[in-house]
Amino acid sequence: MVIEKGMIYAPDYLINAGGVMNCAGEVYNIDNDKVMSMAENIYNTTLAIIIKSREEGIPSYLAANKMAEERIASLKKDKK
Repeated sequence: MVIEKGMIYAPDYLINAGGVMNCAGEVYNIDNDKVMSMAENIYNTTLAIIIKSREEGIPSYLAANKMAEERIASLKKDKK
């Protein structure tokens, strides 16, 4: 297992998030400064995933999936 070897895995959707944000900024005409501000948060999200992974003793991809699912559920709840 990757975690047992002391290696950290980050899912592609985390690593590629900046590119997705940039594309969304172009499509939805979001100010470049706002897009850059959003992208700067990728580092904090990565740290949160690593911490969750270690605290729960689960692989980082599972921690990332859990956090993504929680965020999506929260956004759906806020829309109601």
